[in-house]
Amino acid sequence: MEVIQNYLFRWDGCHALFLRKNLTELKKSSILDLKEFLPEDLYHWNATDFVATIHSTGSKLFFGHLQNLSESDLAQYLSAAFPVIVLDECAQLSGEAYQFLQSRNRVNRECKPNEKGLFPRPVMMGCTNPVGPFWGFYNNTFVKKKPMNLEPDAKKAKDGSWWIQRNEKWLCVYNPNDYDYVHSTILDNPHLMERDPDLIRKLAALPKDKRDKFLYGELDAISGQYFDCWEPGAHVITQERAAEDIIWQPWQPRWVGWDWGRAHWSVVVWMTIAMVKGAGGEYRKRVVVYREYAARGEDYRSQANNVSAFTRMGLPWASEEIKSKSKTIDAIYFSHEKFAIQMDRQSPAMIMSEYLTELGLPAAQRGTQKRVESATLLYDHLRTLNLVVLESCPEVIEAIPQLVRDEKNIEDVLKLDTKADDVYDGLRLGLYGQLGSAATPEEVQVADRLRKIEDPMWRTMQHLKVTLDKEKQVQEDARPDWMREAM
Repeated sequence: MEVIQNYLFRWDGCHALFLRKNLTELKKSSILDLKEFLPEDLYHWNATDFVATIHSTGSKLFFGHLQNLSESDLAQYLSAAFPVIVLDECAQLSGEAYQFLQSRNRVNRECKPNEKGLFPRPVMMGCTNPVGPFWGFYNNTFVKKKPMNLEPDAKKAKDGSWWIQRNEKWLCVYNPNDYDYVHSTILDNPHLMERDPDLIRKLAALPKDKRDKFLYGELDAISGQYFDCWEPGAHVITQERAAEDIIWQPWQPRWVGWDWGRAHWSVVVWMTIAMVKGAGGEYRKRVVVYREYAARGEDYRSQANNVSAFTRMGLPWASEEIKSKSKTIDAIYFSHEKFAIQMDRQSPAMIMSEYLTELGLPAAQRGTQKRVESATLLYDHLRTLNLVVLESCPEVIEAIPQLVRDEKNIEDVLKLDTKADDVYDGLRLGLYGQLGSAATPEEVQVADRLRKIEDPMWRTMQHLKVTLDKEKQVQEDARPDWMREAM
């Protein structure tokens, strides 16, 4: 009604777009609302194209949907223009979809100026409960005024705006004054409470995560959050605490998880195992996420050079002596799909490995395809406080609480086309690549490997080899230290 009264009745030929995730939701809610609240003699309804045309002004209200959130869904709006765009339950629509629709938010050619010669000012509106797979984008963009998907070279001004330099000119890519929000709960809606006096009691009976959202309108908690054990106060190590809480050693294992992409975000996460102080003052070994790097659109060599440069910075917040001895890594766990052979008979992993080895880094290893197992491993490390993150890794800190469960497979994280998802993939690939096999006893791993060998003779020979290797290792371990060192 805001759109109809202040745009479609005030300007001749003005177009407005009302979007939801799918057509069923439009038919059951938004279109029914139109027919309920707007007298039918004021407009013509096209049931085929889902368009309402106002008789007095010729303005049109288009109802649309983005069922698959795909490029083909968005392509239908490429040549369109709408002074008003409303995204209902917008947390179901991705940030990329929202940003694409911003380019369509302009005055359409059929729109006529009003009696003062003025055209409508283009505006986009969103309505949502603070739930949904893409709620993190809207919460950051509108509420926290922290833009997402910024280009790597973007600079922040004192007023909170972000800028990039192109052709010796500075362009503003995010102005916090362009975004605002109104926070409301059921308690602000007396008409709905009058219709259903028992609604508050029913909402109060929901599980806590849903009650916080639907009754109290909690903005920061995530309904359906996968890593519900995440607690920044316990998992994030500040620079002030690092000097006392972390003992860096030059021989610590260091490795990288890398979710590589060119069209999407390419995210690299550096990890190590260090002695970290617990709440009771004791020190024990924990995984420390100590550095991150995210870029989009860079070529192979540029990414390899950047990974090399970040690696050779050594362990952060450590002494110069420790830093000088920690300028390499033991392994790089790379996106498994990048090992597929391409048209030129080389896989992206092979090409990247060539650049990495030239720079003195290890070649890429195939990352795991076990999504559930890697998600579970990360959950267990967070739940037991066996993994901490340095505050110098804001992408990881932002991503973990945004991840939600896949309703079709509650053991897995819902796969989304977001930056947070790319950050998560880099983190889980690294953690599982380095520690995933350690979660399974060696005897079980060996038995599983032998069971997959079909040839009985070859299976027997491999079993004998494993037995002899183990006996040899036992004999070597029994030797005195001076003998082992000499050998």
